[in-house]
Amino acid sequence: MKKTLSAFVVLAFAGFNAQSLDPSFGTNGTYTHPDLLSLFEATELPDGNVLLSGDRYIEDLNISQAKMVKMKPDGSIDTSFGTGGSFVIDQYAGMDYYEAFSQAYPLPDGKILTLYGSEYDNGIDQSVISFRMLRLNANGTVDNTFTGYQQSNMAEEDAPYGLIPLPSSKFLVYGGDYIMRFNQNGTLDTTYGNNGVRSFSVDVEEINRIGNALYLHDYLSNRLIKLDNESSTNTTIFNLAQGSYVHFSGNNIFIEDPNNKIIKLNADLLPVSNFGVNGTATYQDFVGSNFVFQPGGSIIAENIDYIYDGNNNTIGYNKNFRRINPNGSLDTSFGTAGVYTLYVPESAPYSPWSDQFLHSNGKLYHVFYDKEVDVANATLYLKRSNLPAELLAVSDQTAGSTLRIVQNPVKDRLLLSEPVSQAKIYDLSGRATEIVFEGSESAVNSLKAGVYILNATSRTGKTVTLKFIKK
Repeated sequence: MKKTLSAFVVLAFAGFNAQSLDPSFGTNGTYTHPDLLSLFEATELPDGNVLLSGDRYIEDLNISQAKMVKMKPDGSIDTSFGTGGSFVIDQYAGMDYYEAFSQAYPLPDGKILTLYGSEYDNGIDQSVISFRMLRLNANGTVDNTFTGYQQSNMAEEDAPYGLIPLPSSKFLVYGGDYIMRFNQNGTLDTTYGNNGVRSFSVDVEEINRIGNALYLHDYLSNRLIKLDNESSTNTTIFNLAQGSYVHFSGNNIFIEDPNNKIIKLNADLLPVSNFGVNGTATYQDFVGSNFVFQPGGSIIAENIDYIYDGNNNTIGYNKNFRRINPNGSLDTSFGTAGVYTLYVPESAPYSPWSDQFLHSNGKLYHVFYDKEVDVANATLYLKRSNLPAELLAVSDQTAGSTLRIVQNPVKDRLLLSEPVSQAKIYDLSGRATEIVFEGSESAVNSLKAGVYILNATSRTGKTVTLKFIKK
């Protein structure tokens, strides 16, 4: 769906400062958490707290556990969650089993959905996988009203990759060549596919969702495949260059092309014309990967340079961050000459490779991991960077439609120029809010400040996508 830019708003977020490590965070910009390794998936909750989920693997202590921790934006642990701030499953003693949680997904009622997996490896035969679904209460205790599905003794290549909550309140579990659909209570939806399972003849690396549509990254054939919904046989295909990475942000898709390009597509897999040249931005050099998206559409990309001494010994690493403007150009005002650098000396106790996530408070969080991952008290090092304000271009009209947002930004009520049907509001991560309405207005005072996407059907029957700012 091609979009026209009919208005723009410059938004300076209060609290955004020049890019730098935040000295008010922890000690000199770093918060340390002994014994939290390795919590590699971050999910922000509606209250602003963050769930970190993954595993705790300590060879020295013969420990392998699945672990989830609730952390406050200031870097401290929310001790009201689970036991002392953590929810742990330690089903198997010894190191023959590896146990971990998938990324956690908050549900509209405040509960939390996740996958627990265990892998047995006797060092001889192929590893065997078992998994089950869990739903936790908001306080980090197990919700025993959730039936949950479990499967044991799966071949490693058949193991599930992740969860996808659906707007219908059902949810999917997907693997390399299948999708399973589950009811809200965790039972298998046997009306779907073949007794609850739909198989594919593709090699899926990842599945993402925008609205009802699913997007399958076919790794072997270098394709991105769109299905109108999980049951659809209608496909739209976008061919990828080999080695491409796919990122989703709101209603847009960004292709990290290995030929120093970024391609921006809309939900219909069509190029977004106001990004680069006809949807493709080309750069002279590699600008980075591990994309993080700011609310206004800017991309933060990271790459790492090795620093050597005169004898060619590694003495440190520069973690270089560049910001790409919503139109695909490099932001040369970002950092120094367009580069914001975090230096990690070789002597640092943590590895230079880190996971990043952007919080709704506008801060960029860096999760570093201890070099000594297999020892007692292996430490998670959390850093926080300030980021400067971005210029926010807000599209408020879809091509071919007269529908627009009457006043943008929005305070308490969203007012439209004409009535709509089947209207839903999503945040920029693609997660549906609880707001669903018909007509020309809706209360939005329950939303946090930020940028949101409205998907609706106009009175002419066209699907429209509008972006608005909630003050």
